[in-house]
Amino acid sequence: MKITIIGASRGTGLATAKEALARGHEVAGIARNPADMKHPKLTWFAGDARDANVLAHALAGADASVVALSVRDPWNPTTLFSEAQAALLDANGPKRSILVTGLGAGDSKGHNGWFYDRVIFPLVLAKSYVDKDRAEALLQKSNLDWTIVRPVHLTNGPKKNKIETLIGVNNYRYGDISRADVGTFILDCLEQNKFLKQAVGAADKK
Repeated sequence: MKITIIGASRGTGLATAKEALARGHEVAGIARNPADMKHPKLTWFAGDARDANVLAHALAGADASVVALSVRDPWNPTTLFSEAQAALLDANGPKRSILVTGLGAGDSKGHNGWFYDRVIFPLVLAKSYVDKDRAEALLQKSNLDWTIVRPVHLTNGPKKNKIETLIGVNNYRYGDISRADVGTFILDCLEQNKFLKQAVGAADKK
């Protein structure tokens, strides 16, 4: 496949790009500041995820898109997630699309344990997650073959390949997962066409 990854220069986006390349896929990475990573099957597109011209070039010939954006100050309000998602939809890219948000987005809010729901989420994440909710809603209303991936607390740890899928409000929980394992989960979803039109959590197995 050719996979366009929006937010590919760091974090989950970079981990997903590395996993895709390791599996032999072609990657088009969009980032304001491309990472210092070179590969014969990797092409960087420097620019804003909301720029129609950048999106048009990066999405050309793509079989799937992955949106894995993050903000440096998650405790502040933002419109990046919804604006980037709207721009992607306007770009008429590939039918298959994955959006990475996080624990506490959409119907996972309030189902992750007392400490996360009452302390971590309201103090650190709530304001930025308002926009993640908007981005999810835009994708869910689209005609794309979408999957929303909501990882639990992200780490920079090694890939364990022991991933638990959390589906439904009664199964969400707080926990950890490495960005490398989220990249693995995303590529499994794309290669196996899993979880179409579903929002799913991802965590290390207990």
